[in-house]
Formats: sequence, C-alpha cells, structure tokens
Amino acid sequence: MKPEQIKQALEEKGYSLSIVAAALGLNLSHVSSVVYQHTTSYKVAAAIAKIIGKPVEAIFPDVPAYTKNKDTRSQKVQALRELLSAE
Repeated sequence: MKPEQIKQALEEKGYSLSIVAAALGLNLSHVSSVVYQHTTSYKVAAAIAKIIGKPVEAIFPDVPAYTKNKDTRSQKVQALRELLSAE
C-alpha cells in the first residue's frame, strides 16, 4: 500500500499516525518514517497491520524485512545439516 492509502485506512478505523505513535510509545516521526518506508520497524508495521486488519506483507509488500521466510530458513537449515553430516 502507498503511504496515503495506509493513512486513509487508519483514519477509516478512527486512528492516525500520531495515535499509533503514542500507543507504541514512539515518536510520530519514527512511525511516519516506517509508513513512508524510509526505515523499517516490524513493531510499527505489525501494529498498523493489526489496526487495518491486513497482513504486514500486504501493507508493505516491497519491504523484504517484513516477509516471512520461515520455510526458506528451515530449508536452509536442513540443507546445511545434510551437508555437514556428509563429511
């Protein structure tokens, strides 16, 4: 979602970036930086996702830090175990 869409979705739920910031104990500038993708914070992204009612990945699809890669990690762990046991 684009920053303006995120802000609009929050407003539709009765919230603003400043309310999100206050609830999380953070500065408005930090929350805004996450929305505009100048910085990352899973804590902020997850809070926004919970309010909007969508997965973090749907709101911030272009942010690799928010994508879930548990399957990839477990596959890599298994491959490494096999590699190390082959010696």
